[in-house]
Amino acid sequence: MEPLVFEHDDVYIHVESGILDLFKQNPMIGGYRTPVKWAKVRFAEQKKGLSTLYFGNIQQPDELLYASASDKMPWRIEIRTTDEPLYRAFFTDLAHRISRQVGA
Repeated sequence: MEPLVFEHDDVYIHVESGILDLFKQNPMIGGYRTPVKWAKVRFAEQKKGLSTLYFGNIQQPDELLYASASDKMPWRIEIRTTDEPLYRAFFTDLAHRISRQVGA
């Protein structure tokens, strides 16, 4: 797979050589790095126009890319709710490229 990059506002996501790297331009928050086949993502709408995007690792190899609300996710970033479709499009494209089921 060719390198895949998503940049929007202060979020940078880079996928290359089977590794997903995610960074938010904030000196208090470190990055998230995992083999892309282990990654899972969850969107949760918040208030005041913000959504939280959670990241974690799968427990089973056949898990969906989009995690359920009950999954524990150790890493998160806030994004504008209006930008959620951009992130969903990126992760859906990524799932198809690596042959992962997307989910809800």
